[in-house]
Amino acid sequence: MPHTITAKLNKPARKHQGQNGTTFFVSLGEKNYNYTTKSAEWTNYEAALFAKDAQIAFYESVLIENAVIEVNAGGIIIDASNPEYKPKLVLQDAKLGFTHSPQGQAPQQQQVQQQAPQQQNNGYQQQQQPQYNQQQPAPPQQQQQQQPYDPNAPAF
Repeated sequence: MPHTITAKLNKPARKHQGQNGTTFFVSLGEKNYNYTTKSAEWTNYEAALFAKDAQIAFYESVLIENAVIEVNAGGIIIDASNPEYKPKLVLQDAKLGFTHSPQGQAPQQQQVQQQAPQQQNNGYQQQQQPQYNQQQPAPPQQQQQQQPYDPNAPAF
């Protein structure tokens, strides 16, 4: 079942460089009121965001302290492996959605258009770069011309 979490990063994302790209690890928290205990309680989330090529620079610029981000996930797994802490929810197959940087930049949303991962070129494989969707301005709407009023015309 899909889940979406929007939260402020209290710390910048942790980074791990791998063979196929870079993984950014983020910790998120969500505050809710528990009516049973009559107190506010936190739910902690962890997510791993995978980035390649041009995405790496984008993730480095937006996954910083005090940034507000949205993470979309295909599922959640509970992690209660450390008895010293409350369990946390691990977001599976996480994708970065909306981002807002604290430097006053406009909110951004990354949209990656999926394409075939490789093409054959004279026996060599070439990797294609992801292409980012850019919003195109909507075409101007044409105004309808009004017909003169005809009292004998049928009413619809």
